[in-house]
Amino acid sequence: MSAPKLLRLILSLCAIASLTAQESSTHNDEKREAKGRVARFICSNLPNGIENPVTVSMGEELTEVVISKYSVSVPVKISADGMVKIVRKIPNTEDPKKPKFLTLAQTTIPESVSDALIILVPTKNNPQGLLFQSKVQDLASHKAGETMFLNLTNFKIGVELGTNKIALDPGNVKAINPLAGAKVASLPISVHYYDPAKKEWVRITASTVGLYANRREFCIFLWDSEFERIDYESVTVPFLEK
Repeated sequence: MSAPKLLRLILSLCAIASLTAQESSTHNDEKREAKGRVARFICSNLPNGIENPVTVSMGEELTEVVISKYSVSVPVKISADGMVKIVRKIPNTEDPKKPKFLTLAQTTIPESVSDALIILVPTKNNPQGLLFQSKVQDLASHKAGETMFLNLTNFKIGVELGTNKIALDPGNVKAINPLAGAKVASLPISVHYYDPAKKEWVRITASTVGLYANRREFCIFLWDSEFERIDYESVTVPFLEK
């Protein structure tokens, strides 16, 4: 290899090493910033026209966060007052240099919650003009191996998971560990809701699920206003030992 080619190779390797070090440093800084009380987000459905990543406002900090219906977002540090907002930047006709923000979702994290999961559910005719209903769930209380069920509908929900039977009134949250000490299990699950008009239980779904001792599972029941039916989302959250 000629001297000029060798020099260019050395310079290229040095540049790559420098870039890698910067990325690692940035990643470590983000991890340090996320220490303390944190919030993570999941959205049951992102309406058309809503930007993703969304802008999260906590205190005076604005953070862009990608949200999904299938997995939780990266953690964002909770401000001292616990107030969390999803906002959208809008033009300020009075002073274009000072941006204005429209609040799409808003909630407050209780002081007792150190690791919060914020579930965003699209809503209509909200008196505050919000586009999302926000449900806060304490992730720290959700232990490894557990499956947590959240009923965000106005119907009674019944779940059979393996040998376990769970009854959920509207708004109820219940968690169970169906593994019975096993590290992994494949269990049958069936879900029904009570139809007050028909005065009978109606099946929503029936299948088999794989559960693991190092994961936390969420099953969130929601009302789908577009198709006027009960829908559900299943989300897996890995459990990290601290």
